Amino acid sequence: MTRQEFIERSLLMGVSLPLLSSVLLQSCGTESLIFPNLDSSFKGNVIIIGAGAAGMYAGYLLKQNGIEFKILEASSVYGGRLKKAENFANFPLDLGAEWIHVDPKILGEIANKSIDQSVFETIDYNPQTIKTWKNGKLKSHNYIKNLYSEWKFKRSTWFDFFEQNIVPEITDSVVLNKPVLEINYEEDKVITKTADNESYEADKILVTVPIKMLQNEQITFQPEMPQAKREAIGKVYVGDGIKIFIEFNEKFYPDILSYGNIFKALTEENKFVYDAAFKKDSDKNILGLFAINEKASAYTKLNEQEIISKFLSELDEIFEGKATTHYKKHIIQNWSKEPYIQGAYSYSFDGNKSEIVNMVSQPLMDKVYFAGEALSEDNQAMVQGACESAYKMIARMIKEG
Repeated sequence: MTRQEFIERSLLMGVSLPLLSSVLLQSCGTESLIFPNLDSSFKGNVIIIGAGAAGMYAGYLLKQNGIEFKILEASSVYGGRLKKAENFANFPLDLGAEWIHVDPKILGEIANKSIDQSVFETIDYNPQTIKTWKNGKLKSHNYIKNLYSEWKFKRSTWFDFFEQNIVPEITDSVVLNKPVLEINYEEDKVITKTADNESYEADKILVTVPIKMLQNEQITFQPEMPQAKREAIGKVYVGDGIKIFIEFNEKFYPDILSYGNIFKALTEENKFVYDAAFKKDSDKNILGLFAINEKASAYTKLNEQEIISKFLSELDEIFEGKATTHYKKHIIQNWSKEPYIQGAYSYSFDGNKSEIVNMVSQPLMDKVYFAGEALSEDNQAMVQGACESAYKMIARMIKEG
């Protein structure tokens, strides 16, 4: 299910998110969120395109199974939509993926080992003060605190989790600043060509770039992908995405502020403001804004000064000028402006989701495979969904030889 469907189900059932996610995790079995050991009889080599969560995890799985691989990353850093700000506050901030949407024991399943709890301690993110801003009025909805709760890292981030547990196994195989422009799978070997006119040859290719990159045809395929596959790629909706963090010298805001109907805000998750320092053992007053789709578009097309001015003006209207009065500094992550990401994450599908995901996931001639959060069967828009998709494609790749 998508992130939106997950929250909506819990609220409709009147069940807290931690309880529901624990039940779902237990019921999924080894074919969904649990990652059993792979059959490592495959003897070829693999090129992975993209060093986001799916690409890094795919490399980690190949390394564990003794399979030669290389990861080509277009940008100058690895991580993709896993990104952090280290020095903005006295705790690291997730500029990308932030929440852990299922039981935190998934962390050990992903890493396939015990996790250092002193570093990766998680908190039950259960905001106590919840308000909405609608029609010029600020209303409390604190009754929601008994239903809405997830998890977050206390002193670390999703980026830190990968950097400590996944990256050490793959770092020697990651090549940065290598935008792939073409994938040719006509012959026995697959050839990838990069923007600097270099070529890389492999038995198998795993494409893990954000779906927007495929929609905008920033990688060409020889032969061309089947029409049905190209149409399916176009049916995955990925909107704009932005995160803003502001430090204030006073806390004047609730733990969560939504715009409009509270249930709609929590299920559709287009825009909300939250206390980013909640349960972080911090004396800093850090307010976060997370917006996607058309709510994000109102910001993403502006420059930095225009973005922060707009956001402060909105907060001033709600909190009687306190935002500008108590403003100290800010940081903005405009995901729509990232050239190799270009948006938030898969949000909805124009048609039957399972059929679309299945079509996009189909390999090309058993040589070119596809993975990423958008191609998870049950966990789109989530880090564990990216890992799940990577696992399934690596397992399939190895099995098909």
